[in-house]
Amino acid sequence: MQKSWQTIVGALSGVTGAVIWALATAIYQPLMQPDGFWTDGSTGQMFPEVGSNNTYWPRDIRQLAILLALGGVILICRANVRGVVAGAIGMTGWLGVDIWLDRIDVAGGSTATLLAASGIAMFSTTAVVAARVSAGQGGPPLARHLSAAVTAALAAATTVVTTPWDEPVTNPAQVQVENALSMLKAGLVAMFIATTIGLVAVQLTTVRTRRVGAFVVVAALAAWLAASHGPLRPVGLIGMPVAATLAVAAAREVPLIRLLPVAVACCVALPPTMIILYIAGSAVGSAMTSLADNPPINAADTDLSIAFTGLVLGLLLASISHLITLPAPKPDSLGRGPVVKQI
Repeated sequence: MQKSWQTIVGALSGVTGAVIWALATAIYQPLMQPDGFWTDGSTGQMFPEVGSNNTYWPRDIRQLAILLALGGVILICRANVRGVVAGAIGMTGWLGVDIWLDRIDVAGGSTATLLAASGIAMFSTTAVVAARVSAGQGGPPLARHLSAAVTAALAAATTVVTTPWDEPVTNPAQVQVENALSMLKAGLVAMFIATTIGLVAVQLTTVRTRRVGAFVVVAALAAWLAASHGPLRPVGLIGMPVAATLAVAAAREVPLIRLLPVAVACCVALPPTMIILYIAGSAVGSAMTSLADNPPINAADTDLSIAFTGLVLGLLLASISHLITLPAPKPDSLGRGPVVKQI
């Protein structure tokens, strides 16, 4: 019964990811991509339009949607290592197609429908292959923990995706885009959370479920702070991935006190890691913009890839939390030495 509902959640994640990917590719990428030229008022010289911070938010939505589909594949194959590898190969191919479609500037409602159907077919094929190579065998605890912690971190990263416009947004056309982005983000976050729960469900007891729920609430509060643009925004940006990681770690068979060093280690690792990932993520984003032959981001702003940053950060925090919550080694009877029979 549990396997049945996990398969359903995994399938819903894949379908949701495919539909959101199609909308971001064919509807919102063409809408946001800079086009034409602008004229310098002082010299009269014309320059091609360039992007700014967050101009390419549809790219992040597209890539997060593909990662959601990968999470669905991992859930369907129960984090079996062979299944995860098969899923990663399939989704890497999907990412390549995504950049190519961006490069040739696909657009339109009918195109979005075709892309959604193609995305669902891609996900279904990958999921079937992953399920077959996994041969019905679930993955080890490490694979489940890493997968769950990464999907939780990606849920947090999704909330950070924003449009390039300053708040408050009052232009009717921009308000429509803001509303659309909010809906796309809500769908991604909801399914990332559902996928995470599906991956840790086998470990949950009544007590652990309450702990996980408490950390989810803390993560939601941190997300609200991160979106507030107030003085507590840095607290929210740090608290969100940390609470998401703790929610996954709380599903393990560890005393509650063991989660304290997890929180401390994650909080200590986050600031320098975020600086490094900001630089690396900007380089990755610029490279993808170049590969897609899109107008570059102006020199005063950065072309940050939030999907890449969230993925790497999730892997790091997942590794930290797994190492700290490893069960203590059990006494080995071999350490007592051989028994000598007295004559």
